[in-house]
Amino acid sequence: MEEFPIERHDHLLIRSKVLLPIWGPPILNGALEIRQGLISQIGPYAKIKKTSIRTKFVDLEELIILPPLTNAHVHLELSPLRLRIPPSGKFIHWVRQVIKQKALLSPEEIQESARKALQELWQEGVGYLGEITNSALTLEILANSPFRGYIFQEVLNFKGAQPLKEIKEYTTNFRITYSAHAPYSVSPLLLQFIKAYNKKRNKIFSIHCGESHEEIEFLLTGKGPLRELLEERGQWNESFKAPGVSSVVYLHKLGLLDEKTLLVHAVHLSEEDFELLSRCKPKICLCPRSNLYTGVGLANVPKLLKAGLELCLGTDSLASNDKLSIFDEMKTLKFFYPALPSSKILEMGTVNGAKALGLENKGYLKEGVEADFIAVEVPAVNTCNLDIFLDDFIVVEKRLRYRFYVLP
Repeated sequence: MEEFPIERHDHLLIRSKVLLPIWGPPILNGALEIRQGLISQIGPYAKIKKTSIRTKFVDLEELIILPPLTNAHVHLELSPLRLRIPPSGKFIHWVRQVIKQKALLSPEEIQESARKALQELWQEGVGYLGEITNSALTLEILANSPFRGYIFQEVLNFKGAQPLKEIKEYTTNFRITYSAHAPYSVSPLLLQFIKAYNKKRNKIFSIHCGESHEEIEFLLTGKGPLRELLEERGQWNESFKAPGVSSVVYLHKLGLLDEKTLLVHAVHLSEEDFELLSRCKPKICLCPRSNLYTGVGLANVPKLLKAGLELCLGTDSLASNDKLSIFDEMKTLKFFYPALPSSKILEMGTVNGAKALGLENKGYLKEGVEADFIAVEVPAVNTCNLDIFLDDFIVVEKRLRYRFYVLP
């Protein structure tokens, strides 16, 4: 992969076989004109070349241009656990292995693996991230990286509440805030504290939700393997009374669901859940390959879309995935849900993720937005019918050839 940094004084005309703006339909033999670091024109090459003068011409020939991808949910500090934990048929078995293996990691090992994981994400075409950290060991690494997005300092404490100190934001590339791990690992009061902290500062509230049968069992009955785990770890809260409802209903009763909430996974949902989500409109991050790895099943993507929800994609960690590839997450969705429009899947991997992370004017290509995009090589695909082309593009192997980005 070759990097192509763009300076503010550059005046470029860049052509490719197909341009995927995401904002609109694919453009065959498309082109971008770039002035002062922004896209000044986008459309068919034959049209734009007539009005584009005194430009440096860059012909990408058979390559496909699209915006950088968004990985809306990743745990970089679990990167040393790649292939250390086998795929599981039971979520609780996987959780126990993560706890056991993570305890063996040194800070140096975590940071070195996180750096390598970031390089992998860059090579995979990702530009925007939602990073979950428990140790804060990835903060400095991300602050000095070319990525943008959110860093969520994840809280786990089921025994009660704790003070939330003001988080200092020392990088312009990332907003930094608190997130809650899950309904079964953070007390009800602390969940509300974290949401209030984020609401006051107009920040995103992120939480794993509806990921496993064990989670649903715990909230319905207060029993099961997750309670046993809490008791073993000295985290059981004697004052907790099982709400007797699903994860979504529980979070709604606590006042946590709105458009600034990012629910991760959303695999196990009831009819009531879908109705609530349709009303409250939180963002939903799907992690299909991770869900298959941990044995929890897949989210009902067609019903989530029918409910009018904006869906985005994440890889989760390398403890539950063998790659940090959003292209592979898209491919997996298309395999299990072939009727899903490929244009919707592309939106999930680009603009929807950027919006879920509060990044405006990112994840799509349009006049006036920053000239930040990637160019990929694909095998010969049908470009006579652009709908068929999109289907093919989702499922074929892709090789990132160029990254274009504007220098500060």
